[in-house]
Amino acid sequence: MIGCSAPARPTLTEAQLQERAVADQAEMAATIRDAMTKVMERIERRATASHGEVVTMNVLAISGGGDYGAFGAGFLVGWGAVSEPQWRRPDFDLVTGVSTGALLAPFAFIGTDEACMKVESLYRNPKKDWIKESGLLFFLPSNPSFMKIPGLERDLRAVVDERMIAQIAEQSRAGKLLAICATDLDLGRQKFWEVGVESEAAVENGDIDRVQRIMLASAAIPALFPPIQIGDSLYGDGGVTANVFFRLDVQSPHAFFPRWKAKHPDKPFPKLRYWVIFNNQATHIPKTVQAKWPEIIGPSLASSIRSATLAEVRWLAAQADYVNTKYGTDIEVRVVSIPPNWRPPVPGDFKKETMESLTDLGRKLGSDPKSWQVWTTVNPREDIGGRGGAIE
Repeated sequence: MIGCSAPARPTLTEAQLQERAVADQAEMAATIRDAMTKVMERIERRATASHGEVVTMNVLAISGGGDYGAFGAGFLVGWGAVSEPQWRRPDFDLVTGVSTGALLAPFAFIGTDEACMKVESLYRNPKKDWIKESGLLFFLPSNPSFMKIPGLERDLRAVVDERMIAQIAEQSRAGKLLAICATDLDLGRQKFWEVGVESEAAVENGDIDRVQRIMLASAAIPALFPPIQIGDSLYGDGGVTANVFFRLDVQSPHAFFPRWKAKHPDKPFPKLRYWVIFNNQATHIPKTVQAKWPEIIGPSLASSIRSATLAEVRWLAAQADYVNTKYGTDIEVRVVSIPPNWRPPVPGDFKKETMESLTDLGRKLGSDPKSWQVWTTVNPREDIGGRGGAIE
């Protein structure tokens, strides 16, 4: 089982690791190229079917946040209950997830109310054995992590079963893209998998373990949860390298908008809507920290990831404004986060009372379109939320 003490891995030389890095970079480039081609073809089919009307491309990015992913789980359910069709949870063309967001993303990718209710039920009902200390000597360096996750792994594998992976594969064959990222600890950089394609392969070969391990790898909180080995590499939490995954990089030769303009010079650009669910509060809850390493690790890691997340989203919004100016596109970045006045009802991590409170809160905010904050420059008449006022 993942989380048990692992045998020593072979120690590679720097030259061997550099060779692996080159191969990994080539693989990633091919994955990105194929992914953008897949999305391009999907949007082209929709544009043709629209008979000249501008189509909207919807991208969902779900951040990390540990047990606070319960907020995102509830939000997905509430979002599906919005009465106005234009603001109800859309059929996403692309879904990305990092850390706890990687556990939520496949359910949002399938996109049915049933799938969203299933992941909400998972987060609403944490079991006591989801996380356990690695024995009395958990702090010894021979342990891969302070905690083990027997219950979390068991329950995740139970819901991400053959039927669910077949549903992911079906959506992938329809041209949708599901991207989950983790951090390659050997190479010290981000790694992402196109999990739709991975699921198609899993259906063909009857082996769903790899897809489950990818999700667990992205959610492996550094030092707290055990890292996951996939192939020859060891992976940890994707939030270490990017807590919100999917940039709008128009300098890339595979970027969507330059490719669209080159291929369809006489056709209008699709509208692009980024929906970002930030499974945390944008401001830190003040609390006196004692000078003891168990108390220091938590707020230090949380502050680091929160700051990096906000920087990522601000960068995405700045990129969107730049592309709107350069190409005359219509791109929005909408963000929602846990309100700053919410407080966990009980202390501790993965507590049922806290996760129930967050799923309830997520449902409430998800059902209200005004919960979204707009981070890009938009026509005020179209702005239902306001521009980023709640997240500073």
